[in-house]
Amino acid sequence: MSARKPVLLYFYPAQSSFVVKDLRLMEQQYEVRHQGFLPSKKWQTPLVWLGQFFFLLRHIWQAKALVVMFAGYHSFFPALFGKIARKPCLIVAGGTDCVSFPSIGYGVFTNPILGRFARWSYQLAAHIAPVHEKLVWQDYTYQANDFPHQGFRFHCPNLKTPHTVVYNGYDASFWQPDPSVVRQPDSFLTVCAGLNMRFTQRLKGVDLILEVAQLVPEATFTIVGAPDGFKFPNQAANVKLLPKMPLADLKGIYSAHTFYMQLSMSEGFPNALSEGMLCGCVPIVSQVAAMPDLIGSSGLVLKERKVEMLEQVVRQAMTATNLRELGQQARTIIAENYPEERREQELLLLLKSL
Repeated sequence: MSARKPVLLYFYPAQSSFVVKDLRLMEQQYEVRHQGFLPSKKWQTPLVWLGQFFFLLRHIWQAKALVVMFAGYHSFFPALFGKIARKPCLIVAGGTDCVSFPSIGYGVFTNPILGRFARWSYQLAAHIAPVHEKLVWQDYTYQANDFPHQGFRFHCPNLKTPHTVVYNGYDASFWQPDPSVVRQPDSFLTVCAGLNMRFTQRLKGVDLILEVAQLVPEATFTIVGAPDGFKFPNQAANVKLLPKMPLADLKGIYSAHTFYMQLSMSEGFPNALSEGMLCGCVPIVSQVAAMPDLIGSSGLVLKERKVEMLEQVVRQAMTATNLRELGQQARTIIAENYPEERREQELLLLLKSL
């Protein structure tokens, strides 16, 4: 009879793709008991919090450790219970829980109350595992309307909790160019959830893409994630909207485009960018967080949030003569440096060491 796996409690604010992947990898060595913090309306938050409280009362004493994806309201009770019960709580810092952008109301530290709960969580936790170094501290120069620095150490200046960077990981055997798909020249792609919200359009740089499409009519710009029937006002003829789609279909979309654009004001370690690179897209990214480090010399970087600068970058990309080699280089960067196995080994090893 095989020995019973140790119990791990796992908490998350949304069932995103990276949450599903982390759940799968932790279930290899742990009996994972997980709970989402998913109020459908704001007034339901106290009820969800109460449910989390009783979940912890029931399970904390059997747990070996606790893991929380992101810091916020949902991380406070797990970190507090872990501290009281002397069970290590690991917070995986993923992006929004490390920044504050008051100009667009984004980031947990923009909200004073939410920011306080995130700080308390970080202080109570045994360890923090950001997905990239730039989430710990970064100099921010992409646009001048917000703080000149970002990262949880900047927004929590007296924080003593240790941290270990554990990068995201990707399956290069799944994310690879589809040989049956012809890659179209001068084609630019971005993937964006919540495309119908102006806040998201600005956060993810979609507004810049719409502007540059007007200036470069000879190129095509595809945006994935549009709700049924959605269209932008005065949408240019060279802008194509596609709905949100399954991963298997998305692989073909990546493979049909030459460039992948990620022009966000804030990012952690973006999945869509990494997936596009694995599928041979040449990356074009904003000078934000992990992205310039991630793409290396395989793509282009927009230094400032200005459409005239983006037009120059787009035209430079279109005239490059080594696009095939750059696409291959982009794939190699992700496949060799950020495989799923690396995150799996490093995260499980970190949990065992706590």
